[in-house]
Formats: sequence, structure tokens, C-alpha cells
Amino acid sequence: MKPAPIGRVVLLAALATPVSLIGQPSRRSLTLEDYYRLATVTGPAISPDGRHVTLVRNVIDEAANQRRSEIWLAAGDGSAAPTRMTIPSINATNPVWSRDGKLLAFTSQRSVGQPTTDTAPIWFLSLERPGEAFQIPGVGGAPIFSPDNRWIAFTRAARPPPRAPQALSEPERKIRERFTGRAHEWIQYRFDGRGYLPDPTDSIADPPEELYIVARDGGAPRRLTTLGVDVQDPVWNPSSTALALTANTHQRDEYTYERADLWLVSLDGTTSRLTDDGYHHSSPAWSPDGKTLVFLRRKGLTLVIGAKESRGAPVDLYVMPAGGGGGGPMRNLTAEWDLIPEQPSWSGDGRFVYFMAEEGGDRHLFRTGVTGATVERITKGPRRLGGLTIAAAGDRIAYTATDPTHPAEAYAARLDGSGEVKLTSFNDSLVAAVDLVPAARLRYSSKDGTEIEGWLIQPRGSGPHPLILSIHGGPHGAYGNEFSFPFQLLAMQGYAVLYTNPRGSTGYGEQFLWATWGGWGILDAEDVLGGVDYVLTRFPIDRNRLGVSGYSYGGFLTNWVITHDRRFTAAVSGAGISNWVSDYATADIPRTKESEFFGPPWEERSGELLMKQSPVMHAKGVTTPTLFLHGEADYRVPLEQAEQMYLALRKQRVPARLVRYPNTSHGGWTPWNMVHRYHEEVRWFGRYLRREVP
Repeated sequence: MKPAPIGRVVLLAALATPVSLIGQPSRRSLTLEDYYRLATVTGPAISPDGRHVTLVRNVIDEAANQRRSEIWLAAGDGSAAPTRMTIPSINATNPVWSRDGKLLAFTSQRSVGQPTTDTAPIWFLSLERPGEAFQIPGVGGAPIFSPDNRWIAFTRAARPPPRAPQALSEPERKIRERFTGRAHEWIQYRFDGRGYLPDPTDSIADPPEELYIVARDGGAPRRLTTLGVDVQDPVWNPSSTALALTANTHQRDEYTYERADLWLVSLDGTTSRLTDDGYHHSSPAWSPDGKTLVFLRRKGLTLVIGAKESRGAPVDLYVMPAGGGGGGPMRNLTAEWDLIPEQPSWSGDGRFVYFMAEEGGDRHLFRTGVTGATVERITKGPRRLGGLTIAAAGDRIAYTATDPTHPAEAYAARLDGSGEVKLTSFNDSLVAAVDLVPAARLRYSSKDGTEIEGWLIQPRGSGPHPLILSIHGGPHGAYGNEFSFPFQLLAMQGYAVLYTNPRGSTGYGEQFLWATWGGWGILDAEDVLGGVDYVLTRFPIDRNRLGVSGYSYGGFLTNWVITHDRRFTAAVSGAGISNWVSDYATADIPRTKESEFFGPPWEERSGELLMKQSPVMHAKGVTTPTLFLHGEADYRVPLEQAEQMYLALRKQRVPARLVRYPNTSHGGWTPWNMVHRYHEEVRWFGRYLRREVP
């Protein structure tokens, strides 16, 4: 049953009166209802000549409790306002340009009558002859246009012939027909956001995604691969005679974690394997002359676990001859660079490889020379860029950018980052109307002297202010210079918000990244609590009104902090782990425990560690009133994790509230549920940090 929308009067009445805005008489306070007014910009795609940029505008339909996605077209030089290309009532995503810039493909679940086996929800718009969207017969998946504009490649499920039905006696038939449950004989039987899964070891129950091509104008598709496992990352060579791809031939082995290799396939279906070394390869890209491949590579997790290593594997950019190892050795381009490169792209002259990466709280474009030059950052500023694409002409880029007081919008610039122009202004009216508070960037020393980066948003008005420590998910993720609706909302309610990147976070190097292996809750807890100590001595904060909150890993660390530190007056734990032992068998990713805790619960070393680092085992004497928020369909951190911690507090007569969200996975929150979640957080902190009547 869907919850009713939270009405304006009820919503605002439930919230505390926002702090007055000193010096900002023309701007109003941000409210929960503004969540429905925010637009997010994703998926920019620059045309081959760089003259146009398509992007996806995501908005919320409050009445329908749905998110809507539309494709817009912007002038690449920002000379004209962007125009909508798709109808707003039907979602459209994933814009892709043809190599000649004449077609724009996108994904949309439109009604076209009876679907066929050769047609996927892929639509096309002609940029030469504007009109209604159309389909190209035979295109059965997301299109990959060949450079010569003759072919479209795609992957789709290749379903083997069904098995002959099993002969059953009449009693057996009745028994099976009347059974409405589920039976499994495989390990990965469910996954967050996807629900219960078919047998991944069975190619009939779980058919492989193979590679196909079809003529640009449509026709009967032709299958190129017969690998029996999923084809990923297919990319054409410059001459349109072959494609590079990745595929994991161990995909159906339940006891081997991902270790995809590089492959080549020609247009006649001849397939050759380029790697087979236990490493995981992804995101191949061809050099302009077609002689070299660049790709991401890291040691496979099965090798890491088997060697009982004390840290994860670095991700690096490698190049190798496109014909395989016989043409020359594989070379690491980023061996001396300590951060994590993302999907690579070549410069037009083949001298450089470009890629995105996190650097501290920022995310920018970088490049490295193919001959071994050092890595250099291209784009600048305290902000986070996303979805960067490079024009085929090699001279322009498009991307999204955000900072703490500006939601993401689309931008374009020259390849060297100069001449930046803003392409969209979807949130400008909201930003101009509400009072958004800048974030102060902090750097402080943790208990052992390690430097930690963080940010503090302070509310308007004089202090001392109550403080909320927010902990990010992951742990291998990061906060940064980006817009956060909940942080701004809390600031409008009079709270200072501290958010930091403790050890385990990305963007600070390998040693920092893997420092939590074997010790979730040790160094990372010292780092976040060190941030609280730091701001208490330098900012007008009320040390008697401290709160802590987090989601996922942040929920775990919130549970850990309140069982080890009594200074917090209130806590909000979202989808947080409390018991690693029960989580091992009920969550959808046991590999986290097998790697970062060194094994399963039944082995002595790892079993002791899993119990020792479980917050519920330290719950005796906890005093912090805690709100638990959890989706009932969460298979990443199952609901029983919140139930254990909730009961531990209630049994000790500590105020605790558990809010359960039906049909909600770990990352699949509807707009109504998200607003309700923020509403609950504001009420809980108001009750215990601002002493408001519940």
C-alpha cells in the first residue's frame, strides 16, 4: 500500500521553526518540500564535433511518487537555452550519438505493440530530419555505433533452447503446482534491488549476454560471440573491423569472484583472448591508430582472498598491443600514482590518456602520457565533476559539476579545461530563492597524527549550535565538495553539520583506502571522533547537544560510535550493520567479510574478528537515544541488523525507534519514502538536541 503524500501544512507543522536568516532577508529557508523541486543532471553526451551536448534531466513527480527522466539538447558553446527532446510523461535515459552525429539513440519504455525478440526499448532521433522517435529493426540492446557508420553493435541475452519437460506422475504434478515457495541450490539466490535470482550456474535459467551486430539501417542481427558468459565493455576499433570486450569465463563458478579478461572479436566471429592471469580487466579503449588498448586492471579478489592479503588491490591504467602480449609487454601507466583512475579515453593524437578520478573531496579530469609521463590534473576548483565525455574531434569535453551550494548542472569546456560554459540552469531559480550555507573545508589530525579532511556547515545566527556528525557509506566512498540536500536542510533547522572522510575513504591514496581492513570501527572511528574534538575547540558548538548519523557503512559506524562513546545525545542509524556474523549469511555480498575480515565466521581468526567488530556485542551500557531507518527489502544490509540493535537498546530502556519501509531496497528509495526518512531524522534530532516536544 502506497503512503499518502505528505501535505504542505502537516509537513511544515511537524518541523521545527527554522533559524532566522541574518543578512538574508530576500531568501527563504530550505524546506522538505523543496526536495520535490530539485532537478538532477546526469549522463551528458557530447556530439562527435563538440557542437551539441545531450543530457538527462531527472525530476520528481510528487503526486505519482516517481522519478522522471527527460533527454535535453544543449548548444555546446552555451549560446542557446537547452531544449527538451523527449516527452516528459515517459522516461528516457542513456543518450548515445552516432559517430557521424546524425542519430541520437536513447532508452525508453514506450508502448510499441507486441515486442519482438529483436527489438529492445531503444529509440532513435534524426538530427537531420527532426520528427518522432523511431526504432531500427534488429537493434536488441544499447547501441554501439561503428566508426564507419555501417554497423550497430549491442549485447542481449542469448537464450539456449529450453529443456524437455520432465515427466511427472499425477501426484507429483499436483504437489509442484501447489507449491508457492522458493527452492535454491546455489549461493547467490538474491541481490539487493533485483530480488530473488535464477540459478547463475545455469545458462538456461540465466542466459548469457552475447555480442551482436546489425546494419546501421536495420535488419537481421548477427551473433558474434559464443562465450556462454556475459560480454561487457564492447568497443569498436577505429577501422570498424573488430571489437575489444571483457568477459569473465569464471562467471558461473560460484566460488570465484570477478576476474574478467580482455578479448577481441572480428566481424566474422573469430574470437581471441588477450589475458588470462587472474586479474580483473575493464573499460578497454582503442588508440587512434588501432594498435594499442588502454584499460583498467587490478588483481582479482579471489587472488587477494586466497593470499590472505591485508589490503585490497590497487586499480591502475595499463596499455598493451591490441594483438595481445605477443606484440609487446603490458605496461602500467599509473604505477607511481596513488589514486584510483576511472574509465580511460585517448587524445586525438594518441599521446595522452584522459580519465576521471577523486582527489580528496574533489573529482576532476586527469591525463597521463602514454610514454610514462606523470599524471596531471586538467580541471580545477573545489567541486566534483561527473559523467565526463570527450568529443570524437578531441577538442571539447562535457560534464556535470556540483559544489556545496549548487546542485549539479551541465558544463562544457575545451579539452584543457579552459573556456568553461554552463549549459543548464535547471536549479537556478531554487538556488536564488533559498538560503544555502557554504561548507568550510577542514583539515585536522586524528589520534595517531593522520591528516583527515572534512567539512563543516554552520547555521545562520550566533552559537553555540547543536552539532550533527554525518558518516558516509562505503567505507570505500567519500564525501566532498558537492550539494547535499539533507545537510542544507539540517542547517536550516539550526544544526551545524560535520562530515568527514575517515580512513577507508577514496581519494587519499592506497594506504589510507585500505587502513580499515581487519578493523572496521577502529581507526575510522578515531578519525570521525577526532573531527568532533576539532570543531568543539574552534567553532561555537554546544558540546552537550551532539548527534551522529549515517547510512549503510555510515549506519554501522554510527552503531559502533554509540556503543563506544557516550557523548552523543541522539543518533540516527540508517541500514547499519550491527552483527557481522549474521550479516555474513543473510547479506548479498559475503565477499566483504571474506576479504576485509579475512574469512568466514567459522574460521578462528575471522570468526573472532567478526564478533569483536560487531556493535551489538558492545551494546551493554549504551545511553544514546537512537532512530533506526531500514528498508524491508534491503538485501545488502538485511533488516534483521536494525532489529538486533533496536532490541538491544529497548531492553536497556534506552529510547529507540525503528521505522521500516516496505518494498524498499538498500538503494531503492521512492521520493515519498526519502522525504519521510528526512522528516523522521529532523523530528528525532529536534526531540533530543533541541528539546522539542515529540
